[in-house]
Amino acid sequence: MFDIRYVDSVKKDLGKIDRQHHERIKKAIESLKEFPDISNIRKLSAHPLADYRLRVGEYRVLFDVYWESMTIYVLKIGHRQDIY
Repeated sequence: MFDIRYVDSVKKDLGKIDRQHHERIKKAIESLKEFPDISNIRKLSAHPLADYRLRVGEYRVLFDVYWESMTIYVLKIGHRQDIY
C-alpha cells in the first residue's frame, strides 16, 4: 500500500473545481493506494512536472511515485484542457 501526500497547491486546484466533481476525484486519488493495479493511469514521457497521470472524467491528477518510500505525491489537479 502506498502513502498518498499532497503538495500545498493541490488545495488551490481543488478550489477551482466544481463541488460535484470533488468526491469523484477524491475517491480516484484514494484508489492510488493500490498503485500500479489501477486503470486510467498513464506514464508521462516528457511532462515537466509529473511522471504519471490519473484520468478522472475530464479531469487529470498528476503525480509522482517514490518506490523506495512507497509514497505518491499528488502534484496538480485540473481540467484536461488546462493541465498539460
